[in-house]
Amino acid sequence: MRIRQNLYGPADNGPSFEQMVSQNENKILNLIYGMTGDYHLAQDLTQEVFVKAFQAREGFEGKAKLSTWLYRIAVNATIDHQRKACTRKENPVEDVENGIRSDTCPDPDSACQKTAVKDLLYKAIANLPDQQREVYVLREINGCTTKEVAEVLDCSTELVKWRLHKARSLLRKALQADNKYKEAGTFTMNSTGLE
Repeated sequence: MRIRQNLYGPADNGPSFEQMVSQNENKILNLIYGMTGDYHLAQDLTQEVFVKAFQAREGFEGKAKLSTWLYRIAVNATIDHQRKACTRKENPVEDVENGIRSDTCPDPDSACQKTAVKDLLYKAIANLPDQQREVYVLREINGCTTKEVAEVLDCSTELVKWRLHKARSLLRKALQADNKYKEAGTFTMNSTGLE
């Protein structure tokens, strides 16, 4: 029998709401930033996601992972915002300051280079078609499994794999055509940023 997680406060059977926020905030922020390409909007929508999660906490039954439930709320909130604003892909990628864990690099040149590459990557991700961008951000940046992505987006794992393949191909082409990216070198991207 699965124990229902407690989203009201500390208990032996699950995390408190504060723990849920602290454990998932950066992943939700990365997801929304990857979908919108606008860091400040991502911050606002992240707050909205946790407000919605708090309001809907009684509806969480623990059948899916807590992070999967939060990702679904985040994807829906982002899509709703984009529909209302009718500004898909119009927001420029802005400087990433504190929210997506800042790189602690002793070498200022290396830190500058990583910031430039991060901006180029997020700009390229923001230009992907919506469905491919959602899959790419969930799978590659937030590290969700294919099954989790399918649950979040309510589609088959085969469709997730196909969209991910298309997203990777489009990103590869976009980045290979960008001379700034070629000059920057090679980095690995994950939920905490660039390594």
